[in-house]
Amino acid sequence: MLYGRNRSLLWQVGVVLVVLQLVLVVVVGWFLEARIASFFNQQRLDELRSLAPWVAGSIGPAGDDTRAVQGLSSADRWADGLRVTVVDQDGVVIADSEEDPAVMDNHRFRPEIDEAFKDGSAYATRFSSTLQQELIYYALRRGPVDRPQVVRVALPLTQLQQQLAGVSQTVVLVLCAYFLATIGIIFFVSRWLSRSVRELADGANRFARGDLTHRVPVYPGREFDLLSQSLNQMAEQLSQRLGQLRLQGSELTSILQSMSNGVIALDLDCRILSMNRVAQNMFELIGRDTRGHLLQEFVRDPELSRFVETSIRQGERRFEEIKLVSLGDRSMEITSEPLLDVEDQVVGVVLVLNEVTLLRRLESIRTDFAANVSHELRTPIMAIQGYAELLTEDQDASTRRDYAAVVLRNTMRLSAIIEDLLSLARLEEPDSTQDLSRESIAPLEILETVASDCGDEAMQRGISIEVRPGAAREVFVNRQLVIQAITNLVVNALRYSEKGSSVELAAQATVRDCIDFTVRDTGPGIAPEHLHRLFERFYRVDKGRSREMGGTGLGLAIVKHVAQVHGGTVEVESTVGQGSMFAIRLPLMEPVESLGESVDQLDR
Repeated sequence: MLYGRNRSLLWQVGVVLVVLQLVLVVVVGWFLEARIASFFNQQRLDELRSLAPWVAGSIGPAGDDTRAVQGLSSADRWADGLRVTVVDQDGVVIADSEEDPAVMDNHRFRPEIDEAFKDGSAYATRFSSTLQQELIYYALRRGPVDRPQVVRVALPLTQLQQQLAGVSQTVVLVLCAYFLATIGIIFFVSRWLSRSVRELADGANRFARGDLTHRVPVYPGREFDLLSQSLNQMAEQLSQRLGQLRLQGSELTSILQSMSNGVIALDLDCRILSMNRVAQNMFELIGRDTRGHLLQEFVRDPELSRFVETSIRQGERRFEEIKLVSLGDRSMEITSEPLLDVEDQVVGVVLVLNEVTLLRRLESIRTDFAANVSHELRTPIMAIQGYAELLTEDQDASTRRDYAAVVLRNTMRLSAIIEDLLSLARLEEPDSTQDLSRESIAPLEILETVASDCGDEAMQRGISIEVRPGAAREVFVNRQLVIQAITNLVVNALRYSEKGSSVELAAQATVRDCIDFTVRDTGPGIAPEHLHRLFERFYRVDKGRSREMGGTGLGLAIVKHVAQVHGGTVEVESTVGQGSMFAIRLPLMEPVESLGESVDQLDR
């Protein structure tokens, strides 16, 4: 069956038509031959019908004189090939034009003889055992009723068969010519039809492959014309619809790719249907072919798998915040929506992932900040309140001076904390970079200013400050902020260094067009587990000692923000028991002539 279906139209239609024509030729040939044979037989029979009465009259009336009948039936008297036989009622042959009656069999029950005695006349076509050939007979009854005779005339069919063979040969030749001509016509027509259909099929295949600019030719014939027009109209409509679908798909893809959230579409078997760029980047799948693969092949996370399976099972909108272990415990808000087909049947689920790790961290920082601020402010406020109450009581002048000194010291501490908080708030404002006024200044000038400002405290603590000039290029920065940041680092170094030690200040150019301002001390150092949190607000390595030294807990946070508003970074290296090195890395920038030009330069 498959082989038959793969055959060409020329083969399928042509072979059927050829077989039908062959059957038709055979049937027509057989019918014509039968009709011609019947025609010739009828002619001979009509000829014998006309000859029989004449022969009977030529023989004379029936009587007893058999010799006279035999003489009259001599073959010399009749036309060539005509055989005349006279038979009496007993079937005895009285006379015959071809044989001696004495040696002939009884003819009473020959078909034509028997039927002639009964009906008056009869005919038959049969093989003659006497003459050893096929003859056509016509028998006619004559004479009185009591003594009838049958005169039988016959003609051989040899000549008839010869004539019939000639005619049959002519008919066969004509039918063969007709058959061959029909085969040729069928071949050319079938070939034309096959070629036309094949070209239409090729056009349809090109449409199926997406070549909708192709157009099939129009062939003669209403059916082909309608089919060609239909195919071309279909291609035009498909082209328009595909264009609309491409536009819609492009718009949808652009929307998905421009979303800040990760979007993943899954089928009911958890196989990935699509994934936008944010989701690919989130799970480090950029450039990988994920379509058709199980989500678990790329993301092995029990919580995510549980959420997806529950969403598919319930088939309704769900929302949950989970931590993805596969992404280092990053917090995700995941929303699932059922994916519906055109018949509103659920065929999958769409996941929208919104990372809230930073938000949760900021919330934690805000909570910690509020707690730390409350704690840091409560201590000086309670001290001020307590000593202020003591001042209301009767005390000697010396005691009151001591109490007043405590109140003043805590007031100054409270003022320092508030000033530092205000500084941080100003630095964290979105427009702090654009509103920053800058000037060109030599790094050595900054370091010398810091050393001068911290000189008194260093002298009180018995610590020396060494300035090592290095970079000769000027930096384009906000003088006051940079001096404040480096001063915070130097003050910290002085507070944690031992008497008799030194603090080193240096400025050195790097290969990346940056200047590193470094503050190096030989203090107790900082353990590695504290290094990544040093620049958080109110973070203290040794809380008790830090407060005793009068720190606000905001100095290093201010240092980090000063570096950031200048487009730089802050780094720390420390070894326990050997000291620490803090570095503020600031990029070099060319000076401009005005503040507006400075802002434009920073924007660029």
